[in-house]
Amino acid sequence: MRILVTRTDRLGDVILATPVLRKLRELNPNDEIFFLAQRHWHPILQYGAPIELLPHDPNVGEKSLSDLIRKQGIDVAYVLKDEEMVSRAIKSAGVPVRVGPYSTLRSFFIFNEGKWQRRSKCLMHEAEYNLDLIAPRQPAVDASDLPRAWVATSDSAKIRAQQYLSKKKLGSRGFIVIHPGSSGSARYVEIAKIHYLAQRLMQRGHRVVVSGGPGETAILEAFREKAQGVLLLGPADGLELDGMAEVYRHAKVVIAHGTGPLHLAAAVDTPTFAIFPPLFVLSEKRWGPLISRRSVWVPGVECPETYKCRGERCAHFDCMNLFDVESAVQEVERVSV
Repeated sequence: MRILVTRTDRLGDVILATPVLRKLRELNPNDEIFFLAQRHWHPILQYGAPIELLPHDPNVGEKSLSDLIRKQGIDVAYVLKDEEMVSRAIKSAGVPVRVGPYSTLRSFFIFNEGKWQRRSKCLMHEAEYNLDLIAPRQPAVDASDLPRAWVATSDSAKIRAQQYLSKKKLGSRGFIVIHPGSSGSARYVEIAKIHYLAQRLMQRGHRVVVSGGPGETAILEAFREKAQGVLLLGPADGLELDGMAEVYRHAKVVIAHGTGPLHLAAAVDTPTFAIFPPLFVLSEKRWGPLISRRSVWVPGVECPETYKCRGERCAHFDCMNLFDVESAVQEVERVSV
């Protein structure tokens, strides 16, 4: 049997799909498994992974994607997120068994073995919702009961990471990483407080690395000015995504908003300090890092919205600035021990 899994959006979503790949491999040890994901996420998926990767280009039309899928002779497709063009391409490719979440009227015409899921109710973690498409499961009782994500590594990635660590004179478990950006997928604590957090950690004797992805160079450079003494890790260092994962693997703790780098750190088993907004659909219960050694900060307010912040029309705005640096320092040190 030839099995296709699709998750074609952001880094964190792709990482939270990896428990499905592991489970399918356990259940189907002799079958061929394909994973459709954007090409720039492939480096953390390809080395030694028991799957074949298919590249997804959001700019490619439905017919091209359908032709690619048809060539693989897929028997069963698990569509972890119902993205209209991808779902239609799978159906038009003639895949006989199409499994996905029933969430819109269209999805009932696309999937012939779907499952009713209202993920916006946040009854389970996103990774659990993904696994629920394969086999029914009960929500995790606590973080220790959550499924585990994985990212692949390679000798090349390890070498690139070690070169960076040697250049910066960083020892394993001898530094803290802060990833302040979120690529627009989460609400931020104001950057001045993150600058101060870096300063306080350094004052307490910690070495601090600030990481950033493409398009976040200005954020990194601001840290050089506002938190003198931090070390920067960005596109100019040439580590690429798999190399950055290996640097995270050597950190004492990674501090990040609820975005891809947070899940990348958890996937390499590094403790995390996660920052989440109080919006219901962005809750830690659904999007928290898949690791038990973690601390999570959420503003202590009753958010009146489910999907989108009201902004200045909300009596609690801007609740993200309730973030207390001194309390955060204590939690970071606690979780890193």
